[in-house]
Amino acid sequence: MHLSEVKSELHITGDEYSRLPNHVAGFCALMIAQDRERLASLVSVDGDQTDDVAAYPMVACLGYAIAADMATEDDLARFRRGIQHLSGRTFFAEGRVPRFEIDGFALLGVSLGVERANVPLLERDWIVHLLEKSATVVPRNNWEHGLIKAAQAVLGIVDWATIPDALCRVAVKTALSVETDPGEMQLAWANTVELIGEKTQPRRAAGRAIFDSCMGALSRLPIHGAGLPELITLLDEVRDAMSHWTYETKTRVKSVVPQQWEIDHEYHVQNLLWTLLRPVFKDLVDEQSLPKVGHTTPRYDLGVPSLRTIIEVKFMRRAGTAECRKITQEIAADRSLYLGNRTGYDKLIAFIWDECRQTEEYATLKQGLEGLEGIEKVIILPRPSRMDRSKIPE
Repeated sequence: MHLSEVKSELHITGDEYSRLPNHVAGFCALMIAQDRERLASLVSVDGDQTDDVAAYPMVACLGYAIAADMATEDDLARFRRGIQHLSGRTFFAEGRVPRFEIDGFALLGVSLGVERANVPLLERDWIVHLLEKSATVVPRNNWEHGLIKAAQAVLGIVDWATIPDALCRVAVKTALSVETDPGEMQLAWANTVELIGEKTQPRRAAGRAIFDSCMGALSRLPIHGAGLPELITLLDEVRDAMSHWTYETKTRVKSVVPQQWEIDHEYHVQNLLWTLLRPVFKDLVDEQSLPKVGHTTPRYDLGVPSLRTIIEVKFMRRAGTAECRKITQEIAADRSLYLGNRTGYDKLIAFIWDECRQTEEYATLKQGLEGLEGIEKVIILPRPSRMDRSKIPE
């Protein structure tokens, strides 16, 4: 079977997503990188709806959105309220059928959110103790047992190696950008190929995470062979790479003050991209002027002349449709000034840092701009939730 057919077999349709429980859909969206934007709609609450944050499926789904950096500040607050509610309930109560406490998808989502949303220590201890009990109740041969062990690994309670199912173990590690041994990746790949015809969406999603990771490894061409697809891939993967960005809220090394590498404006983002791209694209240039247009001398942020491609960086500092409209107008204007035979560039990639994490606006923003001729890709990077200024010790 051709690789494209394997990829197609691991696809999850929009109709399938709509029929899944909220938190299971959240798990699938986290596994499949190109589906992560679905998380914004999965956790959204329309004006005429009641926020179901007291129900564990929504709390778990919010946890998946937080892990994927698709949660807004309001979502983070909703998650914390949900955890406060859940931690006050009694689980494994005699005479009551267990639900949340044996639901691996829910426990993993909640644990991901707890790990990244800076919840109070008391509530973290609550989920730690609940997971210990859950891991002893759910049979080891059950796939959800692997998800419970993954939840424990996320919180640092157990080692990733304690997850018995290779597909589950490697898929979750891959989705969270945790380093994976080549040997276990090879085993997981063998399990992925066996998923052809699989009806269960979460297992297909796990297989897709592994498939995409393996294809990504294959596509890492020698530096001299990198082209436009590799440029777009590198920029697309900045979001995942930011999980290791230095932003410390407590001391990690004795006698060394915790450091926060702030990104406060457009030039910081440009420097980040230069550091990432310059080793690969040797002709990368920055802040270059183009031929004058009337009284204006256009000046672009980053460019790769050999690919005839400009990378224009924007820093979206405020929330709301007005700010999105402003960014759209700026990029559209840049496109008209930067692209054409007179400049030597005919392609533009817009890279937007979103300080306010308004993920619900991304689909509209991208759709509008990517419909313009010459704009190859719009990549939006929300400020990572771990870069929480309110948690910096004074």
